[in-house]
Amino acid sequence: MFSEKNLPKLIILTPIITVILIAFFTLYFFVKNQNDYFEEESVRVETEYINKQKEILKKEITYIINYIEHHVSRNKTLKESELKKEILKYIETIRYGKHGYIWVHDTNYYLKAHPFRENNIGALDISLKDAMGTLITKQFIDETIKSPNGKFIEYYWQKPKELHASKKLGFFRLYEKYNWVIGTGLYIDDIQKTIFEDKKLLEDRINKYIRLVLVFSFLIILIIGIISFLISREITQAFKKYQDSVQKKEFLLEDLNKNLELKVKKAIIDVKKKDRAMFHQSRLARMGTMLSMIAHQWRQPLSEVSGILMELETANKFNKVDSRMIESSVSDSNKLISFMSNTIDDFRNFFKPDKQKVEFYIEDACNEAITLVDASIKNFNIKLTKDVKNNSLIKGYKREFAQVMLNLISNAKDALKQREIKHPLIKITLDSKDTKVIITVEDNAGGIKEAYISSIFDPYFTTKEGLKGTGLGLYMSKMIIEKNMNGELHFENTKQGALFTIILEC
Repeated sequence: MFSEKNLPKLIILTPIITVILIAFFTLYFFVKNQNDYFEEESVRVETEYINKQKEILKKEITYIINYIEHHVSRNKTLKESELKKEILKYIETIRYGKHGYIWVHDTNYYLKAHPFRENNIGALDISLKDAMGTLITKQFIDETIKSPNGKFIEYYWQKPKELHASKKLGFFRLYEKYNWVIGTGLYIDDIQKTIFEDKKLLEDRINKYIRLVLVFSFLIILIIGIISFLISREITQAFKKYQDSVQKKEFLLEDLNKNLELKVKKAIIDVKKKDRAMFHQSRLARMGTMLSMIAHQWRQPLSEVSGILMELETANKFNKVDSRMIESSVSDSNKLISFMSNTIDDFRNFFKPDKQKVEFYIEDACNEAITLVDASIKNFNIKLTKDVKNNSLIKGYKREFAQVMLNLISNAKDALKQREIKHPLIKITLDSKDTKVIITVEDNAGGIKEAYISSIFDPYFTTKEGLKGTGLGLYMSKMIIEKNMNGELHFENTKQGALFTIILEC
């Protein structure tokens, strides 16, 4: 897009344009943020002021209630009617704020006290309406009876000595002893005027702050622009000096690229050879494991066949061999030989690679692995327990998963045997949580040293003595679980020993 001739101009203009754009968007979002802040603060100021005025109304009514209760409790000379009259007269004299006053109705809708409606004192006031036609006396009293501890009500009423109605916020509370509904209120337009003045002060302060920031921002943009221009010019001069040097080295790079391509190809071939060797070693290790387990599986039936032959030999020496004994011995031997043949088939099928994913139950795959290693585990007096809390059905490579379980169980067996643990134990747990299948294999062999934990899944790493381990079992197990079955294989030490956890998707 740009030629080498235009590159110096690009170097000069790019930082300047970038700074201007950054400054423009920064200022834009700053101003927008300040405007949003003003809106939020306006709402907050308005809400705060209205709440403050509501508190004033509550305090005024609370003061009157306290005044009444004080005089009622201390009255010893006046009759109740005289006391009520004195209290009502006092209430009519109370003023606060610009247009604040207090009035009293009883729960039967009669007006008991009002500083600006002297002619209606003692009259039934139920038909009184506000400027919107609402029966306000009825509304005041009915809603206050429902909420005796205090009720805010909006209505429209004339200010003292004014003809036009204004929106008013009233607060009413019931004095139950005399069944009085005591009310007071304030005019919304008085509140709005104060709120508007507060908002105006806030707006002026924010606008002043914005102007100040804009001035400083433009000064900073100008300074950064000049600095960018000077630095860019220096960069351009340096660029021209290095341009010749770069051209001289291009030929060397071309030769290097050709050689590098050959080296990469060779490295890929070497890696593939190492992978094949690794899998071949893993296969050999599995074959060795298989032969060892076959030996354990065959040991008992071979002993039994030997015993049958010895029994025949002894019977023959004493001339006690008959056809029935020969037939029985042949039948027993055939059963044992058939068992040994089936053992070979089980091992051969177990180590065949899976070609496609199938649905299988976790417990079935675990049982296949346990069957293969069962004889060697019993041979070392190891107790193996299986706790099936949830036998989940999953889709994956059944034989590969069974091989992973066989690796984990075999490792636990080897650790228990190597450390000569008293009461050796291997515990397998099958469970699920939400969409996850959780399989754990735990032993009581004391665990793995902290220094080795970070390396146990590395290829060729082993903690087994001598040549007993290839260091590929756990590495291949992790590859099968995490790459072939999209699961997770974790390890941790417990108080008793090692705990391997497999997590798969249902």
